[in-house]
Amino acid sequence: MNTESKSKRDFSTIVTFASALGFGGVLALSQALRVSKPAIFFHYSIWTAIAFFVGFNSAFVYLRFLFSCGNSTPRLFRRGGLLVLLIMTAGALLYPFRSIQVDKLAQRFEGLGAALCFIAIGLVLIWRMVLTAEREEQRQEAKEHNLQQAGRAVDETL
Repeated sequence: MNTESKSKRDFSTIVTFASALGFGGVLALSQALRVSKPAIFFHYSIWTAIAFFVGFNSAFVYLRFLFSCGNSTPRLFRRGGLLVLLIMTAGALLYPFRSIQVDKLAQRFEGLGAALCFIAIGLVLIWRMVLTAEREEQRQEAKEHNLQQAGRAVDETL
């Protein structure tokens, strides 16, 4: 038995179960979460269990199919399944707002929008820093390559 393929299978199983448990947990918690004026509390019901099983099974089946079939997975299934999971995640984020009054809802969405903009700006800044570091590394490698081509020794202190 090939140990690399066995370790890959084990890793994909761990990733699949962990992701499915996390996704099911998020859906269950968002269903149980109740936001009322004086407090925030959890109200567990049969719908909490149903939300967990729907989230767990949808993520598990999608990821297991992707890991087992690999690149032979149809493109429509990969993109469609990812879209379904993204819609379910957006629903899980917005579902706790169901019990908030309409006048308070606008304030919550303003805060959510500001937080998402802040996160997006941070991700763009990180992406730009990584891109700049990669370009600098490519320039340095090209410079070293040109020095070696010219027959000069490369100075290690650069």
